[in-house]
Amino acid sequence: MWYFRLFGPLRVERNGVEIEVGAPQSRTVLALLVAHANDVVSTGRMSEELWGRCPPASAKPQLQGIICRARRLLGRERIATARGGYLLRAEHGELELDVFRDDVACARRLLADGDVERGAARLRTALARWRGPVLDDLRCAGHLADGLDEVRLAVLEDRVDADLHLGRGAHLVGELTELVAEHPLRERLRAQFMTALAVSGRPVEALRAYTAYRRTVVEELGVEPSADLRALHTRILRGDAVRGRDWPRTAARHQGQMRNELTLLRSTGSRLPWKPGPTMKMSPLKPPPS
Repeated sequence: MWYFRLFGPLRVERNGVEIEVGAPQSRTVLALLVAHANDVVSTGRMSEELWGRCPPASAKPQLQGIICRARRLLGRERIATARGGYLLRAEHGELELDVFRDDVACARRLLADGDVERGAARLRTALARWRGPVLDDLRCAGHLADGLDEVRLAVLEDRVDADLHLGRGAHLVGELTELVAEHPLRERLRAQFMTALAVSGRPVEALRAYTAYRRTVVEELGVEPSADLRALHTRILRGDAVRGRDWPRTAARHQGQMRNELTLLRSTGSRLPWKPGPTMKMSPLKPPPS
């Protein structure tokens, strides 16, 4: 049985034994085919991942050579030529990405049914499939790695929401401190960080976290934080009760979200068409009163 892993360095296994894929360019093309398994990946998309917007004159024969080597490795029937590109045929159980998607779909069903404890545990199972930075062995697969990282972050945010709902805010502060430092413009993480601090009896630090975030988005993006985040700031400022996300009410909205998150990986473009996770719409920066 074949098994294709993307959550870390690219790995191809046959009957539990890792198979050597080859040079970085071959690994990049195979990573694209695996991420879009059973869908066509255009030669243009492959060329852009390999060489950027200025491919060499020999790009077409080089790509054909890469595909020939991949067919020798996996079997000719595995990789089909179709509609200006190539398609990797794979069964559901052969893709780590599909196993991850099954875990998350199950978790979100549990959350929607109000079983937050088991839902959070299943999200941890899904996230544990990451073996390190996505495709960190392939510098020329940056766009694909960014897409996979977005999927992981959306699921991680769902897990944090579930833990907040279960009253684990104090245990989340350390993790969220690192996450907001790594993703300073990601507003959902900032809201979770503020909530974790507030429910841990650290409202002053929660207010400082908001002030730091507002300064960052005003300076770098020219926008104000969203109405939702401003409302959270006001509740903390007033000393109102702040709780984790109401999962039974909100999880139903997420039931179809995983399909959307993974749809971005099937885009033939190199940029993300969609940002996962419930977003907080930012407001345009208002000029100071004259």
